[in-house]
Amino acid sequence: MPAAASLLLLLAILWWPLVLPLVPSHLQSPPTFITLNGSRLNHLLLDTHSGHVYVGAVNVLYHLSPDLQVLSWGKTGPKLDSPDCLPPIDPTDCTQAETTDNTNKLLLLEEIKGGDPLSLIVCGTVLQGICEKRSLENVSQVLYKTDNPVDTQYVAANNPRVSTVGVVVEQKGVLLMLVGRGYTSKGPGGIPPITMRRLTPVARHSAPAFSHEELGKLVVGSYSEYNNHFVKAFHHNNYVYFVFSRRDVWGKREYRTYVSRLCAGDPNFYSYVEVPLCCGGRYNLAQVAVLGYHREQPALFVAMAMGQASTPTPTDRTALCVYKVEELDKALHGAQLLCYTQEGKDANNKEKAYIEYEVSSSCLKLPQVSCWPGFYPCGGEHTPSPIASAIALEATPAFTWTPPITAVTTATEVGHTIVLLGDKNGRLHKVFLHANGTGTKYDTVEVDAESPINADLLLDSTKQNVYVLTERKVTKLHVAQCEKHLDCHSCLSNRDPYCGWCSLEGRCTRKMDCARHAQLHHWIWSYGRERQCVSIESLHPSIQSREEQTQVQTLIPDHCPHSEVLNIVGYVICFADICLLVDHVSVRMALRFGDVTISHTNITFYDCKAVGRLNTTSPCMACVSSIWPCHWCVKDELCTHDKSCPRQHVIYNSRVSELSLPRGPDSCPCVWALQSSPLVPVGFDSELSLQGKNLDIFEVMLICRLSFHPIHFLYLLVVSSLRLICVCVTVQLYDCSVGQSDCSQCRAVAGNYGCVWCADETPGCVYNQSCTSGTMDTCPPPLITEVEPLTGPLEGGILLTIQGSNLGQSFQDIQAGVTVAGVTCRPLPEAYRISTSIVCELQASANATAGPVVITIRGSEKGESQQMFSYQNPQLSRIVPEKGPLAGGTMLTVHGSQLLTGQRTEQSSDQIAGLHSNQTGRVPVKVVFGKAERILDSVLFSYMEDAVITDATPTESFYGYVRSRLIIHAKMKIQSSFNYPQVVPNLYEFLSLSTKGYFEECWMICKSPKVEPKSRIVRVWFEMDNVHIDFHTIKNKPFTYHPNPDLFQLNSESRGTPIRFKPGGVLAVEGKGLTLAMNRDEVVAQLGDKECVVKTLDNTHLYCEPPEEQPLALDDSDLPRLKVLMGSLAFDLGPVQYDNDLHSPVPLAAQIGLAAGAAVVVLIVLVIILMYRRKSKQALRDYKKVLVQLETLEINVGDQCRKEFTDLMTEMMDLSSDVGGPGIPFLDYRTYAERVFFPGQKGAPLSQNLDLPDSRRQTVEQGLGQLNNLLNNRLFLIRFIHTLEVQQSFSQRDRGYVASLLTMALHDKLEYFTDVMKTLLGDLVQQYVAKNPKLMLRRTETVVEKMLTNWMSICLYSFLKEVAGEPLYKLYRAIKYQVDKGPVDAVTGKAKRTLNDSHLLREDIEYCSVTLTVLVKSGVEVQPCPVKVLDTDTITQVKDKILDQIYKGAAFSQRPAADSLDLEWRSGQAGHLTLSDDDVTAIIQGRWKRINTLQHYKVPDGATVALIPRSQSPLGVNQFYQTGEKTPMLEGEEEEGLRLWHLVKPSEDPEIPKHRKSSMRERERAKAIPEIYLTRLLSMKGTLQKFVDDVFVAILSTKRPPPIAVRFFFDFLDDMAEKHGIDDPETVHIWKTNSLPLRFWVNILKNPQFVFDVQVTDSVDAVLSVIAQTFIDSCTTSEHKVGRDSPVNKLLYAREIPRYKQLVERYYSDIHNAVSGCYQEMNSTLTELSGMNSLVALHELYKYINKYYDQIIMSLEEDTAGQKMQLAYRLQQVAALVENKVTDL
Repeated sequence: MPAAASLLLLLAILWWPLVLPLVPSHLQSPPTFITLNGSRLNHLLLDTHSGHVYVGAVNVLYHLSPDLQVLSWGKTGPKLDSPDCLPPIDPTDCTQAETTDNTNKLLLLEEIKGGDPLSLIVCGTVLQGICEKRSLENVSQVLYKTDNPVDTQYVAANNPRVSTVGVVVEQKGVLLMLVGRGYTSKGPGGIPPITMRRLTPVARHSAPAFSHEELGKLVVGSYSEYNNHFVKAFHHNNYVYFVFSRRDVWGKREYRTYVSRLCAGDPNFYSYVEVPLCCGGRYNLAQVAVLGYHREQPALFVAMAMGQASTPTPTDRTALCVYKVEELDKALHGAQLLCYTQEGKDANNKEKAYIEYEVSSSCLKLPQVSCWPGFYPCGGEHTPSPIASAIALEATPAFTWTPPITAVTTATEVGHTIVLLGDKNGRLHKVFLHANGTGTKYDTVEVDAESPINADLLLDSTKQNVYVLTERKVTKLHVAQCEKHLDCHSCLSNRDPYCGWCSLEGRCTRKMDCARHAQLHHWIWSYGRERQCVSIESLHPSIQSREEQTQVQTLIPDHCPHSEVLNIVGYVICFADICLLVDHVSVRMALRFGDVTISHTNITFYDCKAVGRLNTTSPCMACVSSIWPCHWCVKDELCTHDKSCPRQHVIYNSRVSELSLPRGPDSCPCVWALQSSPLVPVGFDSELSLQGKNLDIFEVMLICRLSFHPIHFLYLLVVSSLRLICVCVTVQLYDCSVGQSDCSQCRAVAGNYGCVWCADETPGCVYNQSCTSGTMDTCPPPLITEVEPLTGPLEGGILLTIQGSNLGQSFQDIQAGVTVAGVTCRPLPEAYRISTSIVCELQASANATAGPVVITIRGSEKGESQQMFSYQNPQLSRIVPEKGPLAGGTMLTVHGSQLLTGQRTEQSSDQIAGLHSNQTGRVPVKVVFGKAERILDSVLFSYMEDAVITDATPTESFYGYVRSRLIIHAKMKIQSSFNYPQVVPNLYEFLSLSTKGYFEECWMICKSPKVEPKSRIVRVWFEMDNVHIDFHTIKNKPFTYHPNPDLFQLNSESRGTPIRFKPGGVLAVEGKGLTLAMNRDEVVAQLGDKECVVKTLDNTHLYCEPPEEQPLALDDSDLPRLKVLMGSLAFDLGPVQYDNDLHSPVPLAAQIGLAAGAAVVVLIVLVIILMYRRKSKQALRDYKKVLVQLETLEINVGDQCRKEFTDLMTEMMDLSSDVGGPGIPFLDYRTYAERVFFPGQKGAPLSQNLDLPDSRRQTVEQGLGQLNNLLNNRLFLIRFIHTLEVQQSFSQRDRGYVASLLTMALHDKLEYFTDVMKTLLGDLVQQYVAKNPKLMLRRTETVVEKMLTNWMSICLYSFLKEVAGEPLYKLYRAIKYQVDKGPVDAVTGKAKRTLNDSHLLREDIEYCSVTLTVLVKSGVEVQPCPVKVLDTDTITQVKDKILDQIYKGAAFSQRPAADSLDLEWRSGQAGHLTLSDDDVTAIIQGRWKRINTLQHYKVPDGATVALIPRSQSPLGVNQFYQTGEKTPMLEGEEEEGLRLWHLVKPSEDPEIPKHRKSSMRERERAKAIPEIYLTRLLSMKGTLQKFVDDVFVAILSTKRPPPIAVRFFFDFLDDMAEKHGIDDPETVHIWKTNSLPLRFWVNILKNPQFVFDVQVTDSVDAVLSVIAQTFIDSCTTSEHKVGRDSPVNKLLYAREIPRYKQLVERYYSDIHNAVSGCYQEMNSTLTELSGMNSLVALHELYKYINKYYDQIIMSLEEDTAGQKMQLAYRLQQVAALVENKVTDL
């Protein structure tokens, strides 16, 4: 409770008008901001060392000072780019590239802890998100960038809408950058969501800056599925945290927010773990996040939005949740521990932690001690990763808000947490976070109403200012504005947690700014328990008369700050002066500490005298009704605070006790009304009767007087004695003579005024009592002074105005008394002015007449005008012009008679402006005169289409030059009148108009006017009546003015001195700017009185040709002067003097001699030319003969190629419709791997199961599991391989088999497998470097070489399916189609259509195409299917072709085998014949037996056949035909001594057709030159060329990113070469060729059945072999020389191989420039291919361990590291489990 203070004596009280508070000069200035209108702003960065601010925008970087002044800026874009292309961008290769904006995605400082920042890291969206370093002092200076980036340098997302975050950390003195980026659908695939990157290049790794080569990265199985939307990345303690949202793939597939953590120095991401966040259950999508402090503990502040259903789209509802970092780390560590030691399950066996991102790993059950953080704080090779927690970390929303929160940052003030939130509407909200976790918003600042607040909300180093970024503006705001609050109440009511009231300093401050903040009650905080301001609660008395002195008692609360120097005593000083306009004043009474006011209140001083003085009319009433305790002394006429008066008779205030009488305003004496008339004539005494009350108080005579009121022109009648005592009454004084100039006006005044017209010597209007000579009862007759107008139409209808005097005393006096020329004129009452003015409407007249205006006043004489009025009949005769545009504006001149009828303002006497129309046509012209209308029927006005100007030339002029040939071509009808085309200012002057051509076409010529050089041309347009056409709409560019041209004097050295001119030449005049707006035809040059013809005009010279003889001067001078006219510009260039001294001519003899010599020389030259042409023509004829022969051969081959190619493309069009997806019969991965790993082997381990008795299965599988763990030990695996390779009995086949088994066993550990392979290859390189390095990898002689083959096959499987598979399959189908179109020998495999000369059918086999109708059973229906075959095909070949057609697009393994079916020829109802390759009808010649064909059976074209199962065939001979790659053989024929043949007999002379046997010469020719058929190779090659090119380009193209595995391995080979000092590029080229093209691609090209489920016959295989050999030749570095003795296969592609070599070289070069590789992505990509039977592979591997058991044990025991790891002991354990081997255990 407040306590009463002692009575205080006031020190000083000043009148409030004099006491004005001083506004502190230190109040904070308004917010500082800078608007950057160049482009959208994206990121904000603060350098805490210098305080400088960096802004990343679209295409621009800005460098600002702490007070936001621009220090430097630099451009970052736009750049030529496309997200589908890899940099550098070549427009020829990337046709879709276009100029693309570069949106800033990352803006970071490169700084070492404890040191100054080194550079600015800038990453944008263009060029696949590469980064660069820029100077901190000048951001336009680039310190590092790469012109040819590699894929591992692609950092940021290439899509502006996809998020990218980053953080820079320092590990062991090395700066690293961890980056999180979202998934983008375009660009290079396989960029992990989180990567670790170097900021400086490392020489030993050959890794450039910003590369993630050999550094950690988050491996994921499906990039699109795990599309993380990153919000924030930050570094805390030794960890890096990422905040992001994505779909919960493991759970309910709802979108959730996650926080992930990993050790800052973990290069393998073994420590990666993530936990989901829950914010109130409904808020699930993180928008922004920041690391701050709450209750002095680090905490993560996350603003989350509520998602729309199950989508990543946020709603407008957001919430702020706070998570303690300690609890977050505890949850993350708990998930790690569960996954390490409990297989991710809790005590109830529920899964609480798991492996995320589809990585082939799983939670383990390791011993607790091995996983304790002290041993493996950041995980290890043996620990599973990446780990995700299934338990969410929950928090209750501290603050919710709508619209969405877009930015958040935190500050701590004396242990309290303040959160600053930016929203989508550009407002910054300040929230105080209480200790219980709830938030209270205490202030909102509107930063930018047109833009949301950017997520980069940064506090400066002092924590007193915050930098706010919006789309176009950077703003610097004070976090607290305590100083703006001038009193305690304002300070505390604002609820700003930064501010409190410092009592003894009397100001609103932050706590630490208050000197005595630690003492109680000295700093009052609005959120504290005692948040009441120190105040004077009561004051007695609170009001006081200024005329008395008294003591004042104050009451002060007990929370006043105690101080020994608190001043609470003072005195009152009263001032004698008081303001005349107020009756009281409030003065502040203060409780002070020194000069500081702690608290104050107001005490009011009133002045009763002022109360009475301020009311001049009734001071008594004002005094006794005042709010102050004032009383009225009647006789003293005094208002006082005393209740007694010197002369007695007090009237008390109405607020005093009712016992005090008289009291109140009703007791005051007063005159309150006027009983008589208030009208008082001037100059006469008038008696007034007044009404009043309480007047008996006065004992003296009352006196009346008048006071004039200057505003209302009224007189106030007041009654007083000695002083003013009463209220006011109003009287009106008037003078009859004022305003009444004639009799009628005087008599019109109201009767109560008493005004009369007095007939004195000077008659006038006076008061009736002043007229002594008598009044006039009647007024004089009317006097008319003016009539307007004086003419009118016969129909009347116009208004006539009559001016004069005595024109009646009222309207009724003249209502029927006005006539005009004898015709009644009807007055208008509203226009009548008493006695002075009459307006009447003229009535119609029967004929044209004239007469005066007569006015008759009731009871008086008539008045007649001196002016005569005439009735007229106006007539129209013609108009000029008779045409005009639809837009109107045409000025018409109307001709006629008596047109000046009526008012001049109604129509012009000679011109009437035309209106516009909405359609063309002819209309009459009508002129209205009052009610009279005159229509011109004889001549109609025509509305024409508006003019359309189609062209105007030229488009430029000089300022001071009137260009006279400005030609305007227009499409319009000829009009009689145009307004001048106008320009601002006055640009065009009208010159002439003439028609040209058709009536619809016209042109006109205008002159361009002079314009002042400094004029600003606002607008240029043509104006034709109301048709306005802007010049820029005609030419799509404005009319331009150029500076005037300048011509220099002919004699520049001596002005006025003539130059000498030699006749026959030209005069050259120098100048500048001559052709800016001028051409040669517009220039006129005059030399004296003759023209100097202008020949040439350029920008700096004018050349004119003067006459042969010197012209005469135009003035009195002797010499002519050269004057040049350029439009209206004239230049006098000086006099010219002709030089008449002619040189002597050349002698005639000399002229004849010269002519004869020239003729001889010409004759000799002609003879030489004729001889040369004759020889040339002969050589040309010989050349053309050879050329024709070559062209004939080429045309023949070309025609055949085109025909074949057309047929092939028709077939391939059908194929393309099947190829688009499932139409390509790709093998599944298991079958593909089986055929590549174990080629030619049946029963490969991939398709086997572990065959063990049930009693032994569990033990053996346990042993094989331990063997798998041993294989995962790098030392054991390398020792194992090296031990096997040194064994003599370990064959090459065994090496390949073991390598493939290891590939199967380690398939799920591809990263480890790759690392081991690199180690073994490093050893292999070292071996070959000592011998011949060019021979390395040429063959598969070691285990690691086969491992490399398998590794390439695994890594390139996806590339095969996605890129190379389609062109390769099309090539296979094209080859098969072409081969099958020609005859193929079933025995030898030779074909007419092939690329392989050794498989070329070198014989003319006569054949024809046959179309068979095959009956195909589809369900219960049988449908016919046409199939094309050859009559020379064997029956098996026919069956294969039929199956190819029926099962088109189906896998080969899905269709029946040809040997399981019989071909049945059906003819009629009962005619069924089964056809076979061999039967009793087969032809036998000696020891040769021919295979049956359709020709043999004479099957006609169009025959009907059917394929039936062989078991249902009643006829036929048993035969064996193995499909695939073998040649058909008949069973038992070879045993009988018969040899089979089909088209040609192998190893003997080709059979000659019968019709050619008669010619021995032809037979000999066929034997001697079988190469005549090599043109078939050319035909086949030309037909297949497109498909071969497509395959090579798909494999070697650089337009798309090369496979990751290729880049990685090529980088490894480059590193090996650099490590061993191999600088021969040919050696590295050979290594790359041996590792990829020869080891993988050639194998695939030769064996498409490894990739597709197809059949490859010998004839197709022969073609593929040639193509594969061409590919090999293209990859070699040796020059491809061909000659006459070169193999045909090399000659065939001799022209293409150099082109293919360029592809290979460019492919190698681009990968080399890319430098880096990545293999963890391959692991994530291939996890879906896991699931191989590794137990079978391990069991097969154990057989080799068992075979070489002793040697392996010995090798392990000899190794020191192996002894420490007890590898031999562990292998003995494996042996004991797998086969009960007796060991030393």
